[in-house]
Amino acid sequence: MGQLESPAHHRWPVRAALPLALTLALALAIAIVAALPALAGAGRKPLTIRTTLVGKKVLPHRIHWTARTSLPESKVSAVTFIIDGKVRWIEQRAPYTYGDDGNWLVTSWLTPGRHRFTARVTAISGRRASATTVARVIPAPPPPSELSGQWTRLYTPEEAGDAPPGRWNLMIDSTGWRIRDPNGEGARIDVAYLGPELLETRGGIWTKPRNHDEGQAWCEDTNTPVRFNWEVHGSSLTFAFVAPSRCDGFGPFFSRTWSRSG
Repeated sequence: MGQLESPAHHRWPVRAALPLALTLALALAIAIVAALPALAGAGRKPLTIRTTLVGKKVLPHRIHWTARTSLPESKVSAVTFIIDGKVRWIEQRAPYTYGDDGNWLVTSWLTPGRHRFTARVTAISGRRASATTVARVIPAPPPPSELSGQWTRLYTPEEAGDAPPGRWNLMIDSTGWRIRDPNGEGARIDVAYLGPELLETRGGIWTKPRNHDEGQAWCEDTNTPVRFNWEVHGSSLTFAFVAPSRCDGFGPFFSRTWSRSG
């Protein structure tokens, strides 16, 4: 027989096997690193959120929708208020209230029937929790028939004061008041009709976060009520401010005579 050929050399070097103790130590280290997130989470307080709508089956015309979370404010990124899957308001500071501090969720702009109301907290760490209430909304009461419709007034610079002079428009219907200034911005206000020729404007109505066409623009931070006597003669509507009110400027500004425009 001929001489056996020596095995061919490997193209890559063969590593020597690691000692068993070192292999076990490496495996243990990898397992610990993989478990760190779970170990860290085990020591954290569960993230929860609870709202003032809990247990409600039917919502009134207006209601304070406020959320409380298990986290301190310093660890909260935002609380988002969602209606039927759409973001309607965002709060980043406590108290987490729909429509801003002290305001209400006014349901007049929602169609009568069942709706889904969700408050979602997002922590700075990225964690989330939510609370959902499914409740029915009732039809909003209509305004007095004499008031219903569109009204307009041309404000002089003297009458307007700090507001823009020019043509202002007012739409009155069952959802509330929608006001549009000459610059195309405005307000949307909840209104209660208290008796014959007496009404009260209340907090701002919000359907989108910080929308320039919504809210009580004259006292957005306080949503203070203002009362007016009103009177309609033919195509003219006159408001008379009933003092006092902490909503500076709104009562005197609106105490004018408006003309029907539609």
